[in-house]
Amino acid sequence: MYQLIATDLDGTLLNGEHQISEHTMQTVTRLYQQNVKFLIATGRHYIDVRPIADQFDFPMYLITSNGARVHNKQGEVLYRADLNSEQIQGILDISAKYPLHRNIYHEDNWYVEQENEYVRSFNQHSGFNYQVTHFDDLEHQHICKLFFVADHEILLELEKELVAKFGDALNITFSLTDCLEVMTAKANKGEALNAVLQQKSISAENCIAFGDGLNDKEMLALVGKGVIMANAHDRLKLTLPHLEQTLSNKENGVAEFLIGTFKL
Repeated sequence: MYQLIATDLDGTLLNGEHQISEHTMQTVTRLYQQNVKFLIATGRHYIDVRPIADQFDFPMYLITSNGARVHNKQGEVLYRADLNSEQIQGILDISAKYPLHRNIYHEDNWYVEQENEYVRSFNQHSGFNYQVTHFDDLEHQHICKLFFVADHEILLELEKELVAKFGDALNITFSLTDCLEVMTAKANKGEALNAVLQQKSISAENCIAFGDGLNDKEMLALVGKGVIMANAHDRLKLTLPHLEQTLSNKENGVAEFLIGTFKL
């Protein structure tokens, strides 16, 4: 039987109000009491995710920034994958040509260039505070992710240009249709989950993973049972057509699949 459950947050574990439903909380807790381990794997920053994880009555590993960071139960960094200075400068130079909002995750900080509706809304939902700064003033060290918010068509053009310049040296993925995230190629949820599994001596075959975005692709492909949400990005469904699907996040799809699988 499965020993570990890994799940994305937004559009997956969280419902339409960006909350963990009581039904989902009870289901996951029952499995933990049966010695099934649980972890969160998200594009969000660790500072943003910690309060969500603390809602559970048990400790867990956290994969954050799309796999650029893994923290253990004590909050210590187990795994990290940062962009190098040349990559950062190249990404900033290319993205400066487009009408979009640019964001940087630098260690425990979230930097933006100007106030905008997106950052205010995200801050209101999460409580993760941003800082307005000139990106030219930032040191190119310990930067794990840049992400861009704009209309999908604009981000598709940016994605195309970044791929043309950097090839497979970057992990470029949509977490939402209006949010393009850029990390080093070594930063993805699959690589990060594999680091946890090696430390815990658990086979990937004995894991279940849930996701709805293209940034979940590597994690879903790695495990013995990858499960796609009904509300998932169409490109994810086309990329992994053989995987099972569950109900949407608004219908407690993670909990319902686990109840059926573990006969709860």
